[in-house]
Amino acid sequence: MKNRINIAIVGLGGQGVITLANLIAATYHSLEKQVCFNEIHGLSQRGGSVQSLLAVNDNDCPVFALEDTDYLIGMEKLETLRYLYTSKSHPIVIMGNRYEIRNTVYFDLEHFPEEKDIDAEIRKLVKKLYLFNSVDYEKKISFRIKPTNIAIFGALSEFTELGLDPKIAKKNVRKHFAKNPIAQSFNLTAFKEGKSWLKEMNL
Repeated sequence: MKNRINIAIVGLGGQGVITLANLIAATYHSLEKQVCFNEIHGLSQRGGSVQSLLAVNDNDCPVFALEDTDYLIGMEKLETLRYLYTSKSHPIVIMGNRYEIRNTVYFDLEHFPEEKDIDAEIRKLVKKLYLFNSVDYEKKISFRIKPTNIAIFGALSEFTELGLDPKIAKKNVRKHFAKNPIAQSFNLTAFKEGKSWLKEMNL
C-alpha cells in the first residue's frame, strides 16, 4: 500500500513491548488511521524476545517483509541488533540504551558481545538513530516500577515523522491505566518526561 508505514517494536519480556504497541495502535485509531498489529510473545515471561509489528494505513495485515521495516523501536540494544541483522533494511531506529545480559551467561551457556561492539554494529545498519536514555531515566525514577515504555511512548508522540498526536496519546495513556489511579499517575508522569530523554545520534 502506497502510504503504508511499517513499524516493528522489539524487546524482552517485562519491558512493556505489547503495552507500547497497544498504545501506538490506539493513538493511530483515534486519529482515524487504519492500523493493524500483531504480537509475538516468545518466552516473554522469562525475559525472552518479544516483538510486535504494526502496519499503519492498512487495516488488513500487520505482517511485512523484514526488509520493508520503516521504523524500528527497540527497548533493548541486543534485541534491536538482532532485528537489524535479520532485516538489512536500514530503517529509522528509536532505541533505548539498556543492554540486558541474559542469565544463561552465568552458566557459560552463551557469550554476549561487548556493548561498544553492539553500538558500532547498530550504527552501520540504520538510516537514522535516535537514542532514548533509559538507563539514566530509570535511575531518576523513584517508583519501584519503571515505566520506561510509557516514557518512550511520550517521546514517540512528539516524533514528527510518526505522525502521532501528543494530546491524543496522553489521553490513551490515561484511559489504559484508568482502573488503577496510582499506576495512572506515575505513567502519566513518565509520558510527560519522555521527550526529554530522546536525542538524535550522529552516525
